[in-house]
Amino acid sequence: MPEELVDVKPFPDKASRKSFTGGALEAERIALRYVTQGRGGALLAQVRFGSGSEGAPKRAHGGAVLTVLDEAMGAACWVKGLPVLTARISAAFRRGVPLEVDLTVETAIVRETPRIIFVTGRLVDGRGGLYAEAEGSFARLRPDQVRATFGDPPSF
Repeated sequence: MPEELVDVKPFPDKASRKSFTGGALEAERIALRYVTQGRGGALLAQVRFGSGSEGAPKRAHGGAVLTVLDEAMGAACWVKGLPVLTARISAAFRRGVPLEVDLTVETAIVRETPRIIFVTGRLVDGRGGLYAEAEGSFARLRPDQVRATFGDPPSF
């Protein structure tokens, strides 16, 4: 039996309030819900691209897809207590992403160094069909950098 999904808030409230992506799964642009597989498991982002994210007819804009991959990979770090900012991303778009369809971003932290965290993300449908995948490197933030950017450091 699969582990239950647990809702998580990976980012400080100050950052979340001004997010480019939506929070509720009813959003017109990009709706995201962050969950983990059980407590402390891998981060997943449940996503639906709304009409406000359309590029080609009835398809999500590639920039919107990349935004979701970027945010989810960063969230994979934050939810583990590793505050980061994006340093570099490389993505491959495998097929057009339909609007108004429930999809999932699967994330994995694959390697850590003292300054950089390497993460992968895959945008898939409920049957495992691959729409896009990305690799990213994320620069760790020191506590003083977190305070300067977000205010009081979040508690993890």
